[in-house]
Amino acid sequence: MQDKRLKRLDSTRCLIANKSGVDATLFANEEVPVEAAALDELLGFLQLQRTIEQLSERAPGFLPPCAKVERVAVTPDFHKGAGIPIGTVLATNGFIIPAAVGNDINCGMRLHVTTLTADKVSEHLDQVETKLRHVFFEGGRDIAMTRVQREALLREGLTGLLASVPASQTQGQWRAFHEHSERELASVERKGSLSASRIIGLESLLGRDGLSRDSQIGSIGGGNHFVELQRIEKILDGQTAHAWGLRPGQVTIMVHTGSVSVGHQSAGFCRNLVRGIYPQGLKHPENGVYVLPDSERFQREVQDFWDALHNAANFAHANRLFLALMALESLRSVLGEADMHLVYDAPHNLVRREQTSSGTRFLHRKGACPARGMDSMAETRFAFHGEPVLVPGSMGASSFVLAGLGNSDALSSASHGAGRVLSRGEALKVDQAAFTRFMREFRVVTPVDFRRTDVRQRRAIVDRKLEDIKKEAPYAYKGIGPIIRTLTDAGIARPVAELRPLLTVKG
Repeated sequence: MQDKRLKRLDSTRCLIANKSGVDATLFANEEVPVEAAALDELLGFLQLQRTIEQLSERAPGFLPPCAKVERVAVTPDFHKGAGIPIGTVLATNGFIIPAAVGNDINCGMRLHVTTLTADKVSEHLDQVETKLRHVFFEGGRDIAMTRVQREALLREGLTGLLASVPASQTQGQWRAFHEHSERELASVERKGSLSASRIIGLESLLGRDGLSRDSQIGSIGGGNHFVELQRIEKILDGQTAHAWGLRPGQVTIMVHTGSVSVGHQSAGFCRNLVRGIYPQGLKHPENGVYVLPDSERFQREVQDFWDALHNAANFAHANRLFLALMALESLRSVLGEADMHLVYDAPHNLVRREQTSSGTRFLHRKGACPARGMDSMAETRFAFHGEPVLVPGSMGASSFVLAGLGNSDALSSASHGAGRVLSRGEALKVDQAAFTRFMREFRVVTPVDFRRTDVRQRRAIVDRKLEDIKKEAPYAYKGIGPIIRTLTDAGIARPVAELRPLLTVKG
């Protein structure tokens, strides 16, 4: 690690020197590559300290007296984002930073363990691929809702959806929804139900009074989002694995996605909100990062922020649920009866209000999994093992299930993946032979069926989809091994199981 802006504190931690004087720590061992551009971006983001100072001096009363950045923790999958690096965790007092959540509100991970074995599924992968493509991309998702049900989802999350969908509604994905949703609420962070007093900016999504389908729910999205069938390759902590129902050879369904365009609309509303209240006459922040004071003066704006955030977060929890149900339906249609249970569903793009010994703080996670320890999980089913932490590797690589240890220096947060080492543009320039070899060895299910002769003859369509996959190929990401070793050695999380992919579904 050569960057002079980093001062190594021990084998897993580096102090990030910054002129803003913010307490900032990067968790990365010597094996983890650190992107200079990501550090540049982080230092630019930390100029928000100057914004706070300017507001305190020149706009008295705009911020509460307690306003400050408490600390920043950066996870080992740290890489450049869009204004704030992925893998940044930020604790603030007295104000919220919508930009520190990003556009894909409540992007997160969901993991189910099925009753199927990898050996059985592997024998039928061609048929499974065909069914997955139909369900995900060829009009087979079949998730019709009424306006009342969509409103209940956006305002109350999974509990609202459960209360508004009658048991008689069983068409499409609803039969499986009734089988799994209520019994699994305890395995979803905050039950996937964040209360909102109203729906903001999403009226067009609500649709008409009767049952209708929309293009959003049950959609994977682009970029590094996926639905993956995996096998449990290795158990690393037998006691915890047993408690969570993880056994070698079982097939898992891992979902990584968020609120897709719904989140973008809500995030846009929040950006406009904080720009709109910025004091007139003051120079706007050079880094484009605006703050939302937590005060009586801005009580209405704060409530609007939470409503918009929770609308999108609730949608994301349901989106991940339905994607998992769609994968289960595909497996059932090929292999007969199968069931699954939820290990955990947790966000990695969200902000939450927390009460600490020194008062209220706002914990922002941008591309970071919550990794709370046993004490913090005392009122949940994870009280004896810590919070499940889901860390996927790059496409084709191992993913890991870990148990959080509640490391306060890391703000009880862990990596949400391996982290990019090449930009998407750089990934396109990598040796074509390496990419061809990857595609030959690994099964990627996309809307384009590369197995069909008529499709292969349409080169423009095929080449465009291959470019999308190439941007997310394994060589574009850091190795997962150093990431997991850093999390382990730093006391952030304890490895429980290693998962190997059977196939990946990409949008």
